[in-house]
Amino acid sequence: MDDEAIENQLILDVSEFEDDDGDDDIDDVDYRPQGRNRQSDNSAESSSDSEGELTVSSPAISNSSVTRGRSLQRRGGRCGRRIFSISRASSRRASSSRGRLYQQVEAEDNEDIGNDDGQFGGWKEKDFNPDIIPFMQPSYLPLIDEKFCKIDYFRRYVNDELMQIIVDRSNEMYLSRNGQFLNLTLPECYIFIAINLAMSCIGYPILRMYWQHKFRVAFVADNMSRNRFFILRNSLKLVNDNDFSAEDKSKDKLWKVRPLIKEILKGCHSIPKDQKLSIDEMIIPFTGACGMKQYCPGKPNPTGLKTFVLANPTGEVCDFDIYQGATTYPSYADTSFGLGEKAVLALTEDLLPGHIIYCDRYFTTETLIVELKNRGLMCAGTLMKNRVPKSARLILKEDKDLKKAGRGSCQVLVNDEKNIAITKWFDNKPVTFLSTVHAAQTSDTCQRWCKQNKVYVTVPRPEVVKQYNSNMGGVDLADRLLAVAPSRYRTRKWTTRFIAHMFDLATTNSWLNYKAKELRKNVPVKKNQQLRSFKMEIAETLVTANFTTSSETEDEEQSRPKRSRPAVPLPSASSRTHGALHLPSAGEVQNRCRRPGCNKKSTIICKKCNIHLCLTKERNCFYNFHTEIY
Repeated sequence: MDDEAIENQLILDVSEFEDDDGDDDIDDVDYRPQGRNRQSDNSAESSSDSEGELTVSSPAISNSSVTRGRSLQRRGGRCGRRIFSISRASSRRASSSRGRLYQQVEAEDNEDIGNDDGQFGGWKEKDFNPDIIPFMQPSYLPLIDEKFCKIDYFRRYVNDELMQIIVDRSNEMYLSRNGQFLNLTLPECYIFIAINLAMSCIGYPILRMYWQHKFRVAFVADNMSRNRFFILRNSLKLVNDNDFSAEDKSKDKLWKVRPLIKEILKGCHSIPKDQKLSIDEMIIPFTGACGMKQYCPGKPNPTGLKTFVLANPTGEVCDFDIYQGATTYPSYADTSFGLGEKAVLALTEDLLPGHIIYCDRYFTTETLIVELKNRGLMCAGTLMKNRVPKSARLILKEDKDLKKAGRGSCQVLVNDEKNIAITKWFDNKPVTFLSTVHAAQTSDTCQRWCKQNKVYVTVPRPEVVKQYNSNMGGVDLADRLLAVAPSRYRTRKWTTRFIAHMFDLATTNSWLNYKAKELRKNVPVKKNQQLRSFKMEIAETLVTANFTTSSETEDEEQSRPKRSRPAVPLPSASSRTHGALHLPSAGEVQNRCRRPGCNKKSTIICKKCNIHLCLTKERNCFYNFHTEIY
């Protein structure tokens, strides 16, 4: 067929092509082209419909043929003709053209374009059959803690080696800066840590209140003087600053606390890990001056040091990384992974195959879960709209369509080549999941609150939603436990806040380890020791177990003269005058004491009762008369 015949074939009458409004897919909102999936609103098609190209797949038409028709710009209403560029390579833009021409071309095409794997990148709407990677048990060495006492759990994170480092470095830096000896010893360092743990449980708003006479806490004031406590608090060091060059400091912004991080991580790595783990962000609260400080909206304490945490569903922290900018993950510096992807890959480097990782929309990408799958790890997480694969957006249902279907409606798209699934579920709002292990293989129901009717309604729920809600909360649970008795007294040094947070983390993990042992012994949950009580007991043990209890043995403390005991302060006026009715008054005339059983005489008169009562060193009839019932 020559070009002239092709041209004549494609010149359509204007009245047939345009004037019939019933076939107009733009004016008719219910129109859907047959055998073809509609496109997502957020696709990359930014040009107008009048500039679209139409593909014709009929072999009778040459790819180079150009037909005459309506002009590219409408001129004067619905008259004129349009020129269409015929190209076999871009059939997906045909839905923007008029209905009858699309149906004519579609009738000539024998291929099912809607099911073309090449067009949608292999994504299909079908059931998901994941490749389950077995998780061998036991995958990790069990924690032999049957004979552990409570302090033994704490010593797995804070041991004598770490405390000796603190003692040595603090003494060195204090001497080099002040020219005086700090004289910090290992027992005193343990006492200082114990006092900080106790203070976090008591929760006075100001540190000095623990030594004030009215509010004095014996456990704190008897074991360390106020001035000594503040000296140690300002002088605590983990490294010698002179041992680090400017280059070392630029490579690792956490160099001041690196020894503490290493020791705490040793204890975290020794925890037996569950098959299902979660990764999320945690904020170490700090609002002072710090180059690593971040702002994370939506967190309970949005300003502070950002920490990426790997945790068990029970809240035990298994691993963590502190964000410090471009130097956080130097081993991934030359890769194309984003920050969230680097965090997940770094935290899962030492995990054995078979784990299931749950993460939120900040971390989840198609590239990440494919990389984890190559490492033998399965993953499921919520997905941002702009991270949905472009080829999957073409057939993924829009939010308004799922909303019309009602709460609980969902759609599952599967990529057989990568064996991953996208699940879009509508509850109050749509949420999208990307997973290599869950989709909607099985579903159950859950109770959701209906604002309109003010009742709970039963909503269908896919398997991926159920598993995500059950296993994603490990890091959030750890955050809530750390907020039970936090050490958050005001300080200008981020290192002081960081050290206190790490000791709180060690105590919380120790309590969870102890609680797990009690559950294995079938101890009722109600009889388990609470976290605050556990923390106080750890503090008491650190003071009384193997050490002396006072820091007053230093030379400068011994040389000070002993001060006399302060006088008892006067009560307030309201307290002093409260109930001031039955008061004794000395008279001049003696009369017999009116207390039953007393025959003596007295000059003391009760102002309220107006009777004589004895009030001497031997007889206190005045007190007995007003407190005994006759």
